[in-house]
Amino acid sequence: MGWNAVTKPVVRLLAVMLATMVSAQAGAIQSRPLTINDLAQPPSIRTIQMSPDGRRVAYLQRTSDFHALARATGAAHREDPDNLHHRLLLVELSSPAEASPREIDLGTDIPVVIRWAGPDRLIVSAIAISEDNGHMRPQRRSRVPYYRFYWRLVSIDIRTGQRDVLFGDDEAWDMRAADNFAEVVHPLPGEPDHVLVAAHRTSNFDLWRLNLATGDHDRVERGRSNTVQWAANEQGRATFRLDLDIDDDRARIYRRRSGSDRWSRDESLTLNEFVDYIHRANRSIWAANTDDDDTVLVAVRPEGVERRGVYEYDLEADEIGDRVWEHPTYDLDTVLRDELSDRMIAVTYLDDRIRTRFFDRRLDAHFQALTAYFEADAVVYPLDVTANALLLFVTGPQEPGSYYAYSLDTSQVRPLAAVNPALLGTRLSRVTSERVTTRDGLVIDVFVTHPAGAAPGAALPTVVMPHGGPEARDSFGFDPIAQYFAAEGWRVLQPNFRGSEGYGRSFARAAHGEWSRAVQDDITDTLDWAIRSGLTIRDRVCIAGFSYGGYAALAGAFATPDAYRCVVSVAGITDPEAFIDWSREYRPDAVDYWTRQIGDPVGDSETVRAMSPIHQIDRMQAPILLLHGNKDDVVPMSQANLMSEALEAAGYDYRERTIRGAGHNFETPLALGRTLALMEAFMGEYLDEVQPEDRDSWQTLTEPENINLPQFRRVMGMSDPADDDRIGLEGMLGATSEATDEFPDDPEN
Repeated sequence: MGWNAVTKPVVRLLAVMLATMVSAQAGAIQSRPLTINDLAQPPSIRTIQMSPDGRRVAYLQRTSDFHALARATGAAHREDPDNLHHRLLLVELSSPAEASPREIDLGTDIPVVIRWAGPDRLIVSAIAISEDNGHMRPQRRSRVPYYRFYWRLVSIDIRTGQRDVLFGDDEAWDMRAADNFAEVVHPLPGEPDHVLVAAHRTSNFDLWRLNLATGDHDRVERGRSNTVQWAANEQGRATFRLDLDIDDDRARIYRRRSGSDRWSRDESLTLNEFVDYIHRANRSIWAANTDDDDTVLVAVRPEGVERRGVYEYDLEADEIGDRVWEHPTYDLDTVLRDELSDRMIAVTYLDDRIRTRFFDRRLDAHFQALTAYFEADAVVYPLDVTANALLLFVTGPQEPGSYYAYSLDTSQVRPLAAVNPALLGTRLSRVTSERVTTRDGLVIDVFVTHPAGAAPGAALPTVVMPHGGPEARDSFGFDPIAQYFAAEGWRVLQPNFRGSEGYGRSFARAAHGEWSRAVQDDITDTLDWAIRSGLTIRDRVCIAGFSYGGYAALAGAFATPDAYRCVVSVAGITDPEAFIDWSREYRPDAVDYWTRQIGDPVGDSETVRAMSPIHQIDRMQAPILLLHGNKDDVVPMSQANLMSEALEAAGYDYRERTIRGAGHNFETPLALGRTLALMEAFMGEYLDEVQPEDRDSWQTLTEPENINLPQFRRVMGMSDPADDDRIGLEGMLGATSEATDEFPDDPEN
């Protein structure tokens, strides 16, 4: 059956249902203004998975209660959503769409990860409370460590609710000293009552075949004390092992061919090399297995080739072979694999948004029909693929992110859960994807966020917001920062300047040594286009960015000083020479990359100084705001301090603030909320002729900080701390003063 023959009935079945659903969502979106508290909510869903038969979906949903471990370690006073308890919910896809999910009883266990081990059985990696499971604290002081919490794997029969602890509670508690107690390696679908688990039952990280019904376990492979990872083939036979030797500074990779019981070492890397290897792996260098034991698929951009694609790789010869897939214009982004066979089933790439292509024609026809209905306003991404169902993630400018299940048999879409329910009732702004031709003829993508309620095409105050990286990119989707600025009535421009990823080797390399020159020209040309198009008020423009975008904002201050009324750099590089020196000490694996990007501070010092904001202050004139997190380990806070000292010495008009507890990505709710509030207050002074009554002033926001539990609870929409039943919980856990108690590392204590 051809593609069109499959697609047409799918389109007809989807049309009425999706049109109604999208219309209902659009109506709900326009009800109330967007707030920082709405945006600062962490994801409500931690992990979500579809059962192998496509009949059920299980997920962990965040609650507003601190879990016992957070309280016992004193971490409940911190603004970290990981300290909140999650509950395990189950959706029967055959039930009515309006039916509520069923909560699976986990007792007092703290769930962290879930995985299906068959159509009717879930495996939950959980933290257990010792005293709840018969491990009582000693009556007298003892030299033997007493663990009040321990990791365990719990097997749950979905039909009966029966819970069984893999290896048994006593052994799980005894293995508590291991850094990684146990993890599911393979569900063994050919053996419904068994699962393959890697665990520290002895001092070594061995591989075990566990009977889920009886708890019996047999060791099938021996690891070592430094083994950290196992992998198995489709039949559940171990084929890969990774050992890390910290003392020897080596990472060793072992593989086993089919038909052989012998392990061979394929690679031995220094740990620094291994870190880079992992970084490349996260960029999809590993694609999939093949039917040939000596051949795997890798996602690479071979030397001399313009775009990243999928290639065969000969393990024996250590050579890249034939190309399997490549897009004619864009880089490969990711590869989707079948969980059991580890075979490639789909590829993704980005033009203006994420695109997915399945290799199975029937599956691809269904998926393209789905995206045709969602994609005007949102982007569809497949998370799980079974024989008759898909688990989907849908997101877009006016769809902050929701999970759906799709039946291939009935072509029906079922909403499951929203990533941030607080945003479902807010007014979100639309985004358009534009193409801008730069002064030297390069065509770049630009994403424009248009404030909700603004007259179409009206000239508005504008924020130019270059992305981080620089080898990152923006795409059509939900950007919380752009949405918040648009909610203030400001249009937002996000250009994919040269150097952005996804457009091929030449486009990426065009940024090398051109940070404040050709790259900045692309950003300036984007602003000029918006002014010519009547979208921007020329004298009410600010430039703001995070990470590399923070550098680009400062570069704009000296490259085009007349273009911007204010400049905001968040976690930006300010002194490239000092940054490379810091990287040489703390991130040596990244020095070559940054030297290629920026230039050699020794061999080409004039070029580096010419693009360094700290050495170009005399060319700047717009007021500057510097924001930096004191926990940033990617761009050190010393970069902000150096710039602040130089601006102070020059008598420059600037402001600076440290965001306490924030890392490079401002992960916690209060870090993000405080950063957005400070940016809004500062830029509002220059973009708005009249300040809104509900906007906090800079003076109010910069009074002595008092980030505490009550404030965190308010941001999270939680109840007042006075309502806690602390006595009852402490009674359950017992006192925390025994010298023999042991807790997980807590860097704040």
